[in-house]
Amino acid sequence: MSIIEHIILFSLLFGVYAFWGKYNANKSNATFWRAAIIPILLYVLISGSRYGWGNDFFWYWAQFENVEFIHDQIAFKWLNQFLNYLGFNYVGAFMLYALIFIICAFVFIRSFGAESMYMYCFLLPAALFISTNTIRQGVGTSFVLLALVFLKNKKWVYLCIAAIIAYNIHSAAIIPLIILLGSCFLIKKPVHYAISIPLFLFFTFIYNPGYTVYLADFLEKYVSFDSKFQGYIDNSQAWFGEDAMNAEIYASGKIALISKSLFYISLFYLGYQALKIRNDKRIIYIFNVVVAGSILNYAVNLFEILNRIVTSMQMFYFVPVGYIFYVYFTDCQQPENHRAIRLKKHFLVGIMFIMAEILRYWGRFILLNPRGDFFWHHFDDYINLNNFLY
Repeated sequence: MSIIEHIILFSLLFGVYAFWGKYNANKSNATFWRAAIIPILLYVLISGSRYGWGNDFFWYWAQFENVEFIHDQIAFKWLNQFLNYLGFNYVGAFMLYALIFIICAFVFIRSFGAESMYMYCFLLPAALFISTNTIRQGVGTSFVLLALVFLKNKKWVYLCIAAIIAYNIHSAAIIPLIILLGSCFLIKKPVHYAISIPLFLFFTFIYNPGYTVYLADFLEKYVSFDSKFQGYIDNSQAWFGEDAMNAEIYASGKIALISKSLFYISLFYLGYQALKIRNDKRIIYIFNVVVAGSILNYAVNLFEILNRIVTSMQMFYFVPVGYIFYVYFTDCQQPENHRAIRLKKHFLVGIMFIMAEILRYWGRFILLNPRGDFFWHHFDDYINLNNFLY
């Protein structure tokens, strides 16, 4: 059972995001950003105040407090050195990481204009894990989001700058960006559900993840990076081999597996139909990357680092799911073609499966998270209030 503060604060956070976009997405820039202060601050204060949960929490806390002894990727090290200089403690640092991520996410979603209305609703379920559980990768992903905004606006120099920053915060962040760019320039149509659903079912229910161990030999022989990410490659047998298979952590129970499967099948089908009704290349390439990441998920989800990369691809599902809602409420109320009729007919069933999985996963996170804790329960041991954001 979660502590009462965890239940109240994260219920508030998810509740605000569930409804905020519908009433604020179409406002003028000045009005929009004034209204955005509330969800942004809530995200920063609540997620930044967490204590102890997430794979990387104590590791990055220790790095922040000993930044002069840590040889981390340069942009992240500079950020922490600057925060140390300003007198931040680890809580202030985690809040700033959260602030960077949520502002970049809002800028990214805002770039879709009116079509962004329902994307804010699904941002937290899609992105909270990567922004809090894989801290440095979450900060790097923030600049991937900015790079995609510059891609949309064809600001190539700024795109390159954002990509360089992302790479120098966490090298792995560049991989989903490369995949997204490849999808944008090379694939012009959404993946048909007649292809995506069978592939998903194969990798989910038939494929043996143990076959992925052969990736280790390939990486050791042919892949090289000029950064800390090379450490993952040099130890690829530990990260990708049989010893890296962690079924206890990543393998799903039967109910969870069925729920997740219905979620992705619904997303593949409804997303394809929505994109055939209202063809938007800004959505198509992201939809295709989400589909690819979701198909590969169960092929690699027992391997820590591969799981992180695929998760960063799946994270973008808030874009096509929000788009499905937008197309349904915009185009399907007065259907003009058979696809609009089909989407309207199947929308409620598909969305029921999508929402059921979100409620199942994040309901457990909110209500049944014994590790959910906040820094104010640890004043005596870890917090010097006189230095907090001094």
